[in-house]
Amino acid sequence: MQLVGRNGVPLAQRTSEGVARVLRDEILAGGLKPGEPLPERALAESLGVSRTPVREALFTLQSEGLVELTPNRGATVRTITARDILQIYSLRTVLEAYAAGEAARTRTRADLDALVDAQARLERVGSTGTAVEQALADLAFHNLISDATGSRMLQSVMGQVLAFTVSYRSRYAYPADQSALAVEQHHGILDALRAQDGPLAERLMREHVESSKAFALAHFDESEHAVVP
Repeated sequence: MQLVGRNGVPLAQRTSEGVARVLRDEILAGGLKPGEPLPERALAESLGVSRTPVREALFTLQSEGLVELTPNRGATVRTITARDILQIYSLRTVLEAYAAGEAARTRTRADLDALVDAQARLERVGSTGTAVEQALADLAFHNLISDATGSRMLQSVMGQVLAFTVSYRSRYAYPADQSALAVEQHHGILDALRAQDGPLAERLMREHVESSKAFALAHFDESEHAVVP
């Protein structure tokens, strides 16, 4: 097993955070497939680190929903099911609608500026970017809304929920029409945040997440996420 950092750069930071970053990138980019084993010893040798930061990194990725840790079997890349998608989007509908409503009340000028920048990045990626680029650009926008609430607890929970979403979203790219719809919906949410209209922000976010869920389920192929024999 040979792993390197993004853009082919060998891992430089021999910490659990550095190991988690490399493994996360590999999972999101499809280099590590659903169901693929993640043996501590092989990972440690490949990355040139001890097993301790590898073990800690695997726990981190488990909390993000990217890795499964099973007694007597060890770690594997998490296999995603249609049920997982239904559950995660149900959580997102509740949490993100609440976050949008709160952010409309608490957002600052700096929060709005950051959201405008994130939206511009998403539009640059558009329908021509890779699935990973699209997923990460979308993640940045949604994370900023939870950040704008000022709630550390909400930020922590949303970070885990959105990380799981990215692990699935990074495996398929939005076509032009779906990308345009997402951009339009983001603009509506951003306008509601500017106007500090909490109820409108909640409603628009709920509609946006429901739309994303419908698209995700329509493009889900169970066979693509099956455990590798």
